[in-house]
Amino acid sequence: MDLAKEWVEWLPITVQSEINLDNKLDLSSIFIDSVPVGKGRPRFTRSGRCYTPSATKQAEQSVRLAAENQRDKGMLTGSVGVLVLAVFPVPKSWSKPKQQQAMAGKIRPGVKPDFDNVAKLYCDALNGVVWQDDKQIVDGRCIKLYGQQPGVLILYWPL
Repeated sequence: MDLAKEWVEWLPITVQSEINLDNKLDLSSIFIDSVPVGKGRPRFTRSGRCYTPSATKQAEQSVRLAAENQRDKGMLTGSVGVLVLAVFPVPKSWSKPKQQQAMAGKIRPGVKPDFDNVAKLYCDALNGVVWQDDKQIVDGRCIKLYGQQPGVLILYWPL
């Protein structure tokens, strides 16, 4: 949890106040140190067989591995609340003033991947590791923003 608090300190103050880590009683976290990705759409072979794209499989495996290494409690069995914080790198091609606005949280990443695909990948990847199934998530939010250190912070708590 200390890593989560340190990482959140790098975020714009407006986002820090929205998250309010101290407000959650039994909060746990997982940090994935990579640029956020979204879940890819299922693909179909010519014969009609459905499969998951390899990029999605690899991303889910790396999230699962990080979760297994960082998890501090057993698997949750009841209702769960989740916050997925996806921090993207600021484009280097942007002007300095625009980069500063992005770092201050005034410009948010309205680009792909969609927020629902980001949340879907990370929540699906944690099935069987943090919770039994993502159908247990009854309260969830995904926030996309720019920051100095790209990564994904997943905060979760029993309800």
